[in-house]
Amino acid sequence: MQVKLNFLSDTTITRETPSEMLLDLLLKNRQITDSDPFLKPPFPEFNLNSQKAVKLIQKFIDGQKNILIYGDYDVDGLTSTAILWLSLYPLNKNTIPFIPHRETDGYGFKESSFSRIQTEKNLKFDLLITVDNGIVADKEFAKIKEKYPKIKILVIDHHLPSGKLKNTDALFHSVDTSASALAWFLAREFSKTAPLSLAALGVVADCQPLLGINRSVVVHGLSELKVNPSPGLKKLMDISGVKIDQLSVYDLGFLLGPRLNAVGRLSDPTDALRLLCSQNSIQAGKYAQVLNKYNQQRQDLQKESLDVADKNIDIKNKVIFVSDDFNPGIIGLIAGRLTEKYVLPSVIIAKNGEVAKGSCRSIPEVNIIEVLRKFSDLFVDLGGHPGAAGFSIKDKNISKLQKKLNTYFSKKLAKYTAQKSVTIDAKMDTNAINLKNIKLIKSLEPFGIGNPQPLFLFKNLKIESKKILGKIKSQRRGRHRF
Repeated sequence: MQVKLNFLSDTTITRETPSEMLLDLLLKNRQITDSDPFLKPPFPEFNLNSQKAVKLIQKFIDGQKNILIYGDYDVDGLTSTAILWLSLYPLNKNTIPFIPHRETDGYGFKESSFSRIQTEKNLKFDLLITVDNGIVADKEFAKIKEKYPKIKILVIDHHLPSGKLKNTDALFHSVDTSASALAWFLAREFSKTAPLSLAALGVVADCQPLLGINRSVVVHGLSELKVNPSPGLKKLMDISGVKIDQLSVYDLGFLLGPRLNAVGRLSDPTDALRLLCSQNSIQAGKYAQVLNKYNQQRQDLQKESLDVADKNIDIKNKVIFVSDDFNPGIIGLIAGRLTEKYVLPSVIIAKNGEVAKGSCRSIPEVNIIEVLRKFSDLFVDLGGHPGAAGFSIKDKNISKLQKKLNTYFSKKLAKYTAQKSVTIDAKMDTNAINLKNIKLIKSLEPFGIGNPQPLFLFKNLKIESKKILGKIKSQRRGRHRF
């Protein structure tokens, strides 16, 4: 597949180019019109009205009532739950966190899971707080209200709504940031020590654009994490090989995040929550070992499953659709890798009995959740973002879904050519590489979605020498290409 070069500027950066001009060019390429808050992000503040949610929580804290925090098994859901529990539990020891199991409880909020928790805990909850889920769960909430008329429900979510919530008592919702950030904004109304570091981890792991409020959360959250990491994150960083003084967005997204996700993909995600909430170094070390073990297993399983999926795809209809007996915990990863490789929407389904699990990843040209909602009658449940979605589907409906998506995308993307592209900020002469420009580029950190690391094109370069770095260089030598 050929690679298309997209130049954001026709300028060539030379030794004579003023640093101020380079900075202006990079900010313009990122559509940053107000440089001051971008280069020096203020401490995060959010203008979303939280008064109703705060009053509801305060009422049940004052009455020492039973509160359930119902989270999710991905990093954003784990960090959201941890932030709320760490902030509310000191004020009300009747606050209980819950992370649903991917296979047992499925995707999104379920009334059956809520009722099971009440039975297992042998108590009745007075306040239900859903975080990183709930915005599309009104039917499930209706069942709860019918069974338990006195219960109050608060939804904290950032996913796209599918209709009005009629069975909730308060809503704290925004699509501008992650659930972990929303949880932190709410939690700091009750605790001045609400961990911003966890909100930063959630923002990065949930692939939020690092602009505006998200940039403020990540910049200040990283600073907090470097200075005062919790026992759990300290042990996780140690086992991941992360150096605290050099901590970056990359470490959050590609080293810490996958380890937190892995246990929920293959086993009980509660162990990840225990690590995040641990205040004991020995206990934290134990959970860090557990998470690291599952991450290694996840890597092996992912490679095997990706090979299987890659051999069974057909891209003639401009969509990748594969169903097999995959582990449901890794189908999102498979979909992501295939979309990255073929630059097409991917739908990967794990067949497991009467009801299968599906995960989707998409391209900028396709809002995948909107597409799937066109065929909502085929799903048991459905939720997600424009770029990613998850669903449950009866086995008998899988072939029907495949036919409908093949027909839809063959028309929708009829003129679309799958092509990888690289976005380049500008051409640059080698004599423009100097300490001043390097420092200027570093001033744009942290890099990530919405603020990619600057990329320049150098022409007529020749490799004079090369060597392989790293502890496993002997194992990788045969695969290395230059």
